[in-house]
Amino acid sequence: MFLVVSCSEERLNEKPLDQFPIENAISDEQDMRQVLNGVYDQYSGVSGFGANILAYGDLISDNVFISSTNNDAAYRNVGFLNWSADSGDFNMLAVLYNGITLANTVINNTSVADSDNVHNYKGEAMIARGLGYYYAVSFYSANPTSNLNPELGVPLNLGAYNPDAKLPRVSISEVYDQIIKDLTTGISLMTNEVPKDKGYLSPTAARLLLSRVYLTRGKAGDYEKSLQYSNEVINSAGTSTFDFVDKGNYVDYFTNPDVGISENQPETVWEINMNAMPSENPGVNEALAVFYASNGGKRRFLFRDSFYKSFAATDIRSKLFQTSGAPSEGGTNPKGVWTKKYIVKTSKGNFTQNIKVLRMSEAYLNKMEALVKLGRNTEALVVLNSFATSRGAAAYSTASLENVLTERRKEFFGEGQRYFDLKRNNLGFSNATNCYGTVCSVEPDSKLFVIPMPLREMNVNPNMKQYPGY
Repeated sequence: MFLVVSCSEERLNEKPLDQFPIENAISDEQDMRQVLNGVYDQYSGVSGFGANILAYGDLISDNVFISSTNNDAAYRNVGFLNWSADSGDFNMLAVLYNGITLANTVINNTSVADSDNVHNYKGEAMIARGLGYYYAVSFYSANPTSNLNPELGVPLNLGAYNPDAKLPRVSISEVYDQIIKDLTTGISLMTNEVPKDKGYLSPTAARLLLSRVYLTRGKAGDYEKSLQYSNEVINSAGTSTFDFVDKGNYVDYFTNPDVGISENQPETVWEINMNAMPSENPGVNEALAVFYASNGGKRRFLFRDSFYKSFAATDIRSKLFQTSGAPSEGGTNPKGVWTKKYIVKTSKGNFTQNIKVLRMSEAYLNKMEALVKLGRNTEALVVLNSFATSRGAAAYSTASLENVLTERRKEFFGEGQRYFDLKRNNLGFSNATNCYGTVCSVEPDSKLFVIPMPLREMNVNPNMKQYPGY
């Protein structure tokens, strides 16, 4: 699980852990900051939030299909829902655990004297570790409320770096307990609510993530906790640091090539920083814009026509689609639709667009879902309609879970959330059009909602158990 790590400012210039003296990496506050930067190095790579984690969140769902006119191999196993334990494109486990390992180095350090900086760094590391475990368990384990294979969470590595450790999976419940502990402890340690820029995790990021974590775990009292943290994020808005994007600025927020308008904005809670250095962005072969944008070199990620047509013409989010130039899919399959959320060129250069991972608007979506799950549908309808109409969409007549998830799907298409929304609510999906693989429908209890442990991990770790069916 622990393959590569880097503490340089060049995120993708990685070197093996066995060449890096991680056990003696921190002797002062500056070292602590550099190791913490290394966490972002790992998370921001192509296999992490720099590309794949967000791409998979839409490909393993009813949102995106891969055009039948493109024969390039990238993402085809995932897009066609055709992978196995020994043939897949999934490498996010390694980068998530590399980030966790570096976060542990900061969290467990006792050689640097306590100070405000040290408390903030350790709090930031706790939040980063909680985020890493949340995405690991969300991909590699079943949904907590499904009661499927509850013993098969992911390994918990909380101690000193040990390259020879053969860690077993712990229960899903134990992993969620640790995630919540990390995020809440991180909030309590950090006195700095304002991050250096939106490429750094903050207490606001932890609160927003907690609102989703509690929605997902679904134990007694969890939906109340989700509501609490959603409200805390909502109530923190109205500053130059955190606020909600309005209808007038919505399209520019995603598409303006001037990074002063589209990046490090109040709506953004956490994004992946990119720049023009070859080691600092996924480049011509792997950037999300390469696959999503109509002028991308490997353009093939298309949204289904039926989804596009579900948007009212007055909905500002409909302006983030492009219908022209989409390839003919042949037969009875309709053409797909491009999204403009990812652009090839910014004022920093090609393939340098920062990747938005957490946004303030999610607090409202989490709030309405928590209210529905608490049976407070009248309150949920007020929030749902206030949000929908703020985007120029029509009001809903009821605040059903289906309507809430529909609104969430419209807000976050292309941002990697659909897979998690379906899985969290024990819902399957069916693709009636543009299905070019052998699997066109996925039931909620399907193994396809759980990514298999990599074959290399199974080979080197005798304590690792594979998810049933793989």
